[in-house]
Amino acid sequence: MGTESVAVVTGGAGGIGRETARLLASSGRHVVVADLDGDAAEVVASEVGGTAVAVDVGDVRAWSRVDAVLRRLDRPVDAVVLNAGVALGEADLLEVDLAAYRRIWPVNVDGVVFGLRTLVPFLTRSHGHAVVTASLAGLTAVPFDPVYAMTKHALIGLVRSYAPTLAARNVGLHAVCPGLVDTELLGAARSELAELEFPLIAASDVAAALTSCALGTGAGEVVVCQPGRAPVPYRFAGIPGPGQPVAALPSQLPIGRA
Repeated sequence: MGTESVAVVTGGAGGIGRETARLLASSGRHVVVADLDGDAAEVVASEVGGTAVAVDVGDVRAWSRVDAVLRRLDRPVDAVVLNAGVALGEADLLEVDLAAYRRIWPVNVDGVVFGLRTLVPFLTRSHGHAVVTASLAGLTAVPFDPVYAMTKHALIGLVRSYAPTLAARNVGLHAVCPGLVDTELLGAARSELAELEFPLIAASDVAAALTSCALGTGAGEVVVCQPGRAPVPYRFAGIPGPGQPVAALPSQLPIGRA
């Protein structure tokens, strides 16, 4: 939609978010950079000529600030990147710090749910696209951080299950699943991986995949991003069916409702 449209990036002050904001700005969008660190968001927003907003994505009340910014800008919102996320870095559930555990779910999962609840009405009016930064941890086992993997599996389930509903409203919903990305989120493991010469993905490469999905030109609904190769759609294997014929399920069932 050119220079009059708006893109929203959460976690916009971090490595992937910052690169994504730059790419979306270069496409002509006014970028709303949302991040827990408001000062860092201001730096990125100033660089790309956008607008910063300090927001804890896991706090549903904080999303009212994003809503207010978009209403004040009064332009179509046609690209959303829900990128905010944290890792836990503990392999043993018996050793997981419960305070950290209670924090990871609001950031990684609630932040996407609350973001979609706030932003889908804007996207519906512009027939735009939303993309979630997931992970290969959402597609495979990750023994060194099972709680993080749990949150990313949840995101893949959400994207695949909610995408048909949004498609009926001409809104695209996607997930990008990178392997290990060369950002500060790796923490102390970054130097260890470097010593092992383990191939890491550049944040700019993940940002390119996210931007393509957000602009509606991505490789598919769930996209895998690995070092040294172009993003590719992930092909989910089918599951064994029942032993007898069944009718197709309707789009809505009263499961869980009295």
